Amino acid sequence: MQYRDYFWDFDGNLFDTYPAMTASYVKAWQSFGVSIEGTQAYRQMRQDSLGATMQADLASHPEIDLAELRAEYESIESTYQADFQPFEYVKEVCQAVVAAGGRNFLLTHRSQGALEALEKHNLSSLFSGGVTGKQHFARKPSPDSLNYLCQKYGVDKNQAVMVGDRDLDVMAGHNAGMAGILFDPDDLIMPQSKPELRIRSFKSLLD
Repeated sequence: MQYRDYFWDFDGNLFDTYPAMTASYVKAWQSFGVSIEGTQAYRQMRQDSLGATMQADLASHPEIDLAELRAEYESIESTYQADFQPFEYVKEVCQAVVAAGGRNFLLTHRSQGALEALEKHNLSSLFSGGVTGKQHFARKPSPDSLNYLCQKYGVDKNQAVMVGDRDLDVMAGHNAGMAGILFDPDDLIMPQSKPELRIRSFKSLLD
């Protein structure tokens, strides 16, 4: 493997959660009587974040409370979590990292659902540690969570890489002093972060 230690974002990266996120987002808005176009919402979430997408749409609907919208979204999305599936070749890459003497770490703001998904798909044993939303670290591109894991597990940042599906993930890696890989399966990102590698399939990491 090109690097020793791999730090993995969860949503849209390890697991293909965007179909559930998009459907939940559209349904949450429908609960408030607003019709949202799913394809555009998906693009904006991929190119920025769920929070930024909400803020952008709320600008046209100031009568709706952000906290109430977020709560409705999370309630709906929780019903989809059992259906989350890992992307193709994720398991094989994580196995290859371990076989080469490296380690995998989880880096997500999602809480228990991410750990349950790893366990369900027999991926937990391939991860040496990680952080979830329970630790309340600053959101990416802040490097705080990465720096915490690096210190805790004695990671050599020169041999480490952050893998994610958004510019924010790569920026977080760079801000922590490590490399970044951008996973962009549908070529939606115009990266400003200058990732060391940009891939459309995780098979590229095996090749």
